[in-house]
Amino acid sequence: MKKFTTYILMMLIAGMTIAQTKTELKEQAKNQFKPYNFFEDPKVCEGCHVEKFERWNVSQHSKGFTGDFFQKQLYDIVIASESFAPEVANAKDDCIGCHSPSAFLAGDKIPSQTLNPDNHWKRGTGEKSMADRGVFCDFCHTVSHFENRPPFNHDYVSAATEAVDTKFGDLEFPWSPHHETATSEIYEDPNMCSSCHNELNPYNIWVKATFTEYEASVFPSKGVICQTCHLQPMGGKPAKMGIPRPVNSDHWFGGGVSGFVEGAARVEIKLATKELAAGSTVDFTVDVQAVATGHKFPTGSTEERDVWLRLSLVNQAGNELLHIPIPKNSNDPNDNYFITSNEKVAYPSHSKLSEPFERDALPEGDRLYHSAFLDSEGEFTYAQWFCVEEIENRLNPLEIRRENYSFTVPTNMEGEVYLQAKLNYRRMPDSFADYLEIDRRPVIQVAKDLRKIKIN
Repeated sequence: MKKFTTYILMMLIAGMTIAQTKTELKEQAKNQFKPYNFFEDPKVCEGCHVEKFERWNVSQHSKGFTGDFFQKQLYDIVIASESFAPEVANAKDDCIGCHSPSAFLAGDKIPSQTLNPDNHWKRGTGEKSMADRGVFCDFCHTVSHFENRPPFNHDYVSAATEAVDTKFGDLEFPWSPHHETATSEIYEDPNMCSSCHNELNPYNIWVKATFTEYEASVFPSKGVICQTCHLQPMGGKPAKMGIPRPVNSDHWFGGGVSGFVEGAARVEIKLATKELAAGSTVDFTVDVQAVATGHKFPTGSTEERDVWLRLSLVNQAGNELLHIPIPKNSNDPNDNYFITSNEKVAYPSHSKLSEPFERDALPEGDRLYHSAFLDSEGEFTYAQWFCVEEIENRLNPLEIRRENYSFTVPTNMEGEVYLQAKLNYRRMPDSFADYLEIDRRPVIQVAKDLRKIKIN
């Protein structure tokens, strides 16, 4: 009986300790302060992790703060618009919290602006020591846990101290001569990504929901996690002196660039005949399917990302002979948001604070897959912190979307031509890039289908 009583007492004490620990951790998350010097320069990590450093250094994570788009949007638009309404008074905090976590933890909410911004085509040396580190080695590998499940809005809790801290990772039996190492299950958990890839804005709109989109897909049940694609497993040594591992994650992270976007979806023309009469009306369909994304396509900053389907008749050389626009869907009151248009209806900030420019800066009449963020005036905005409503038609993972088309064969056209369906992707409209005075983003071909037809 005495042993049983002792056991119960021990369990109660353990339960109280766990509860106390959880309370302390929550309090720690709210009151984190980690000066810049609590984190090691990525160049220190390069000393042993050469390949990982090189891959990180060309990734979007390394340019989280110094990227040309982020720099222009933060300093020219976000900070300038914080006085517009009390709800957005601290909008910059959410920007910094994910794009430069070491600055956020150091309380440096308005870091010095980068004099020489980066983009995907510009590779720096990786010599970064403050806000310019973006999302970097020592930050990620000293995260101990998150406040929420799933995490959102940079709710990470950092274990970084002034000392050379224990580094957490997913390898079993890790070892290093420079720092202590520990295996942590959060690095094999897709929730690790959710802290910054799920974002709730000041108006309670999920302006980023990549993790939620993933959770709603079939991939969790198949054991495919975010890291499967974005930290691709590979063999080899994780460090110079490490032992060869059957699984050793690539640290390029990927996403939104050619290597990931090409082939992410497929298109298939459904045409019943191979011969058409000049002057006749032709009805056909095109199937569009996201086949290689574990989330919606596009995802991330979906108000800027564009995926569009262009249908046309082309000659053997690929020159366009006739553009075939998508017919308007009278049953969808929001269809105008999903057909490319050059109307000046897009605002870089709140519509009361700025002048509009061309929304898409693309040939008009193509089916567009994206999100439309509307501000409190009901106007299209690229400022996610001002979004009060999202209207979207993005492709769900593995979903087959059928688009209906109709066109009249020109009377002056004859012989062999090709019916072409081309799906394209771009990170940002040219009109927005021009407004920000940054490099235009390239158009990437995602998929294409051709059908040879003969016009009599």
